[in-house]
Amino acid sequence: MTLLFIENRYKTYFFEPIAKKLKDNGFEVHFLVQNKEFSLNKNFKEHIIPYPKKNNLQYQKINEVEEVIESDRQQNYFRKKSQSYFYYYYHEIDKIIDNLKPDFVFGESTAFHELLTISLCKKKDILYLNPSSCRYPIGRFCFYKYNTLEPYKGSGIRLDDQKALDTINGIVNRTSKPDYMASNKQSTKRNILDKLVLVKGYLFGERYNTPNPIIKRQVEKTKNNNILKWDSFSKEKVEKNSKFKVLYPLQMQPEANIDVWGKPYRDQLNLVKDIVQNLPNDSVLYIKPNPKSKYELSKELVEFVKSNDSCIALHHSVKMDEIIFDIDLVITVTGTIAIECILSNKPVATMMDTINNDASNCFHLETLGHNLNDVITAIKSNAFPKLSDTEKIDFINKLNTTSYKGVISDPFSDPNCTTKVNINNLENAFLSIVSK
Repeated sequence: MTLLFIENRYKTYFFEPIAKKLKDNGFEVHFLVQNKEFSLNKNFKEHIIPYPKKNNLQYQKINEVEEVIESDRQQNYFRKKSQSYFYYYYHEIDKIIDNLKPDFVFGESTAFHELLTISLCKKKDILYLNPSSCRYPIGRFCFYKYNTLEPYKGSGIRLDDQKALDTINGIVNRTSKPDYMASNKQSTKRNILDKLVLVKGYLFGERYNTPNPIIKRQVEKTKNNNILKWDSFSKEKVEKNSKFKVLYPLQMQPEANIDVWGKPYRDQLNLVKDIVQNLPNDSVLYIKPNPKSKYELSKELVEFVKSNDSCIALHHSVKMDEIIFDIDLVITVTGTIAIECILSNKPVATMMDTINNDASNCFHLETLGHNLNDVITAIKSNAFPKLSDTEKIDFINKLNTTSYKGVISDPFSDPNCTTKVNINNLENAFLSIVSK
């Protein structure tokens, strides 16, 4: 059986011991490498795609490639103008996959070369799996299919009722946080070394996942200015009045969570405008920024919220547990807040249909124009569903049975992810997938 891993900077080093375990168990393991600065240079058969030259760059429109371009962070956030390189990589990856004919492909669904690989795997009926945190229960992850939030298989392990209730209480009381929220501040030395590696790659030709350093600096400056402007007119609490209060927590961008998994709603400015347009007259929309705001907080979004009486900006210092009890409805695209609301019986509506919508108190908004008013009416009349303890236990176990024990990260962001215990958990999960 042939397995293919997709390079994604430091995540490649995280995959390395897992790939070695699979190789030791008789699997043929290959790596597809876009950024040669992160080549493993040992143990595995690597397929390093040469950086394109001008005579390689030919543009011939293909629908699935155009769809990848729409989600690309270089195009959307870092002013990358050329697009022909997408087609160069598409054809190069196509040749590698046709040559290897892998049974499974493992990688993220973030960088453009991963998204191109996903498109090709779909076309060729090859299973592409993205191992990623399932958020809750903590310390677990799912193998998500292709570029979706649909889990593939799972451990099948149910928590006993008491353990499930303890897990639920930790989430409701906000004493447990998803793995990706863990604080792993990097030393100045590590940050400098990281920048040197990326700049070296950029100078030697990797200009497709790595932004132009000058443009990135300009974008960062604009981001910081937008944060200051937002906080200058924002509120630090939810007002006590008779208005129906809707909360939309902004999702960080660039991030696969919304740019890929929530792609139809990746333009959060337009989404905010649509929500406002469809709110009843007695309602108001509170917008909570991500504590670590990035490029989702655009100048246009800041200006729209500031000038619109139906919107109230919340300050970056405001914590969710300080305001959640004053909110009547939460709307999110694919945010973790959905799980927290489900288990707290806080009415929540999502723009994307995921496993969370299997819970009766998590409503999927197929269209804002019709469904939003229905949801608000149900909440006002106390008809919005609430889960019993038994239903909460069933829901948390759905998340547990479709996931596996282990923390997904990379050695740069979280050095603890490479502990022997964690790697052993991951090796077991990967082996169970490929063995079946």
